[in-house]
Formats: sequence, structure tokens, C-alpha cells
Amino acid sequence: MTLLPVFAGLVVGWVALRGLLTHPLLPLWVRTSTFWTVPLTAATWVFIMAADDPVLFPETAPCPREPFREGVLGSGEVSGVSTPFPPRAYCVWEDGTVYNLTPGAEFLFWVFFALTAVPLAAGLWHAWRDPRSFLH
Repeated sequence: MTLLPVFAGLVVGWVALRGLLTHPLLPLWVRTSTFWTVPLTAATWVFIMAADDPVLFPETAPCPREPFREGVLGSGEVSGVSTPFPPRAYCVWEDGTVYNLTPGAEFLFWVFFALTAVPLAAGLWHAWRDPRSFLH
């Protein structure tokens, strides 16, 4: 059942990309910006998803297993949490204290995501308004 939405998303993405590339009013730098923002968006997403992972360097883990000092930054047991979309990585202590690990990377993700989504939306709009432009 999940294959159908994935296929539909790929078809819509392909039509949007074709519409973006054939759009006559967009400058070349806007049309090509999608090709460098997509990898940057993916790399930023991977960085956010791996931010709470203590596997590589357990002694410098972003979510320390013991609190720094009582009452300074949480107390008790701690766990790292990552959410895939919207991308967010944070530490949660058992007393409810939340420490955000990647606020700058989250901002960059949303900037790159917007720089990808807006031109593709313009391409999809162009493909919807002028489907004969694909027949070059």
C-alpha cells in the first residue's frame, strides 16, 4: 500500500522537474538551483538524524548519561531522540527537560527545503498551465 503514494510522489516530482526545466520565464540560476539544493537538503537531514547518536564517540555523546550538575541541565536518566520529519534531534531527561541539539541545522534544512520546493512548485504550476511545453 505504501508503494502507490511513493510512485505518485515520484511522478509528480518528475512532472515538476520537467516543468521547471521548460519554464520560459525563470532564469537559468533558478532552474539549476534545485540541483544543488537537493543534495544540501539531504546532507543536512542526515546530519540532524545522526546528531543524537553516541555510537562513534561515546565519551563525547551529545546526550550525556549522567547530568552535568543537579538542576543545571536536567536530572536523572537521559535519552536522545530524532524525528525524521520535521527533522529534529534533542535530548530528553526523565524530569521533562528538553535540550535541542541542532537548531542551526534545522534552520538550514528548512531554507534548503524551501529553495527546493518553491522552484519545483513553479515547475508544476507551469506544467499544469501549459502541458504542450513538454512536446519540444
